[in-house]
Amino acid sequence: MRKTAALFLLALAVVLGVAFCAAAEVQLFVDKQTVRVHDPALNTQSILNDFQPKGWRTHNYLALAWNDTASWIYDIRTHQWLSLTGFGAVAGVLSDNYAMVWEPKRVAIFDAKDRRWVVSDFLMDQITTPLIARGMGAAVTLKEFVVFDPVLREWKILNDVYPKQAIIGDNLGVCWNEADAFVYDTTVHQWVEKRDIRPQACIVEDYKVSIYTADRIFVYDAMKHRWTDQPR
Repeated sequence: MRKTAALFLLALAVVLGVAFCAAAEVQLFVDKQTVRVHDPALNTQSILNDFQPKGWRTHNYLALAWNDTASWIYDIRTHQWLSLTGFGAVAGVLSDNYAMVWEPKRVAIFDAKDRRWVVSDFLMDQITTPLIARGMGAAVTLKEFVVFDPVLREWKILNDVYPKQAIIGDNLGVCWNEADAFVYDTTVHQWVEKRDIRPQACIVEDYKVSIYTADRIFVYDAMKHRWTDQPR
C-alpha cells in the first residue's frame, strides 16, 4: 500500500512539474540600456545591449521588447534574437508561435515557425484592438478588419466594415458590425460574408464560426465551406 502511494505521489510530482514548466514564462530582466533573457535550455542569459526598451512582454517561449525605432524577439526554442527595424511600435502581444507589434496605422507579426517578421504592406485606419491566438493574429481598426494568414504569411485587409467587435481562433477570424458578419477562412484564404443578420455575438472553434442573432444561429463550417442556420 505504501509503495503504491509513493508511486502515485511520484507520478503526481512529475505531472505537476511538467505542468509548471509548461506554464512558466520566460524570465526577462530589463533596465534603461539592456534586456536580458534567461534561456533555460542554455542555462545562461542572452543579452541585448544598448537598446533602451520602451515596452516588453513575455510568454511561454518568447520574450519581446520594443522602442520607437525597433522591436526584438527572443525565442528560447531557437536561442536567437531577431529584430524588426524602422518600426515604431506602441505596444505588443504574444502567443506561443507569434509576436505582434503595431504602430498607429501599421502592424507587424513575428512568425516563430518561419523565424521572420512580416509587416503589413498597406496603411490602415487607427488600430483599436489587437488579437492574437496560437495560429494567427489580427487587428481591428475604426473601419477595417486586418488578419494575418498563417499559410500565405500575408496580411489581409477588409475595408469599410466599421467593426463593432472581432475574435479569432487558430484558423478562422470573424468581425461584425450592426448588420453584417465577415469571416476570414485560412483554408481557402478568402473572406466569407453573411449580410443583414444583425449579429449579437460570435464563437470561433477550430473550423467553425457560430454567429448569434436575436432569433437564429448562423454557422459557417470551414471544412465544408458552407453556411447553415437554425432557430436560437
